[in-house]
Amino acid sequence: MKNLFTFLLICIATICLAQDKIPAIITEPGALAALKGHIQGACCSEDAIYLSHIEGIFKLGWNGKVLKHTALPKHTGDICYWRGRIYASLYNDVDGVNNIIELDQDINIVSKHKAPGGGCATVHDGILYAGTGPRDSQPHRFNNITMFTLPDCRPIATMTLDYGSETRYAAQCLASDGEFIYAVFYATNGGDSGMILTPDLKVVKTINFNASTGFDFLPPSRNKGPHPRCFKVRHIGSDWRVPAGKPNPAQIRIDFFEVVDGNFINITD
Repeated sequence: MKNLFTFLLICIATICLAQDKIPAIITEPGALAALKGHIQGACCSEDAIYLSHIEGIFKLGWNGKVLKHTALPKHTGDICYWRGRIYASLYNDVDGVNNIIELDQDINIVSKHKAPGGGCATVHDGILYAGTGPRDSQPHRFNNITMFTLPDCRPIATMTLDYGSETRYAAQCLASDGEFIYAVFYATNGGDSGMILTPDLKVVKTINFNASTGFDFLPPSRNKGPHPRCFKVRHIGSDWRVPAGKPNPAQIRIDFFEVVDGNFINITD
């Protein structure tokens, strides 16, 4: 009965949302010339969208125009926005130093904080959550997420999650809708690509939402629906799989979703 109710709820929501679409955002050809590798993560404010890649961060207007790019030492992971600051999870593959980089809204570096692991990040109730391993490319079931206080980025707890099926590397992207934490992985062997967690990192359910190249929930002023809404980043156009250090002219497309009972309904026009 519960499954039937959920199915009916999704059907009703889909019909309602058909009248409330959000146009896709597509960057102009060549606008991301500084991009190296693929988009690692995303976050947003009322005024801008921020996209991280292996060696930097882009700032975009909500019209998709690139406003600025800031270079960072590799490996820049997922990013999050909190009270006028962007936090980037940074792992240096050369000397193994891990930091959380703090930037202002115009992506100028403000400070950096030593932190374990590196990986993805989101903020919920003033606590920063970051994926902190393992970085192993071999399939594994257990992943660590560490919580940090803000603004000092002091680690307060690390939780080891049993994803329930095997993944590669650590969690790739994290986001919060203000109630739950959403984590996305590189799933293997047909497993779900993500999970929904409580703020104390208990698993609510697994989800099939492939957003390993960045997603975030919309700020209140841009969320016009009755349910949480988010955007997801994906590559289009030319292949981003180019040798390290070479500019990549690929474009990205941003699509929009409304989350109903843990199901992501595409509301992109």
